[in-house]
Amino acid sequence: MTRTRSLALGLAVLATLVAVGCSEDTGPASRSAAANPAFDFADNPSTPSVIIIRRDSVPVRVITLDLAQGLMAIHGPVDNPICSNATTKDFVDGQRINTPSDVQGFRLLLQASDTHVEVYNSVDISAVFPFVASKFCAFVASTPKVYEGNVEYHVNLGSSMASFRWGGDVTRVADGAPFHYTDVQDAIFTPDGTSKTTSSYIRLMAIGGQ
Repeated sequence: MTRTRSLALGLAVLATLVAVGCSEDTGPASRSAAANPAFDFADNPSTPSVIIIRRDSVPVRVITLDLAQGLMAIHGPVDNPICSNATTKDFVDGQRINTPSDVQGFRLLLQASDTHVEVYNSVDISAVFPFVASKFCAFVASTPKVYEGNVEYHVNLGSSMASFRWGGDVTRVADGAPFHYTDVQDAIFTPDGTSKTTSSYIRLMAIGGQ
């Protein structure tokens, strides 16, 4: 389940970055001749340069599970007056790196310092993934949150691996007690298309001996 979500998110975000990148007026015709150095056979670079696409406000929502503890985390805001696919996503900064010499290889980096997380005593991912408004919105409206807060978000996605990291302080909804939240989801992908989860856990540590 975890590796499927990670891969699906990576492809969705990657498509967003590519679409936005291609929509900008960055083609050769948009630049003056003076702004582009001319290369002939003698001084042309021996290898193509790395292609980097940077975008802010990339919308993301991720669902993670810790089956051992019976916990599910929704990474995205769920308390908006209007519940929809768009309103339940956070916005992060994204950077996609491609090396032309390796057409199959890429790296996608996502990060943000303040994203939402809500933790539930549930592992029924079918209620929230994939997103179906009637099911998702009913779940967040009727299921009590156990912890909630705002945490840092760091994602490193590539053609051979995926690494998701969240960390920050949250509160226990029942009594407001502070906890430090850590969520780690790692997977590796093999050339034949299979994947293997190498790390997958949610950790909640009481702050100040609560």
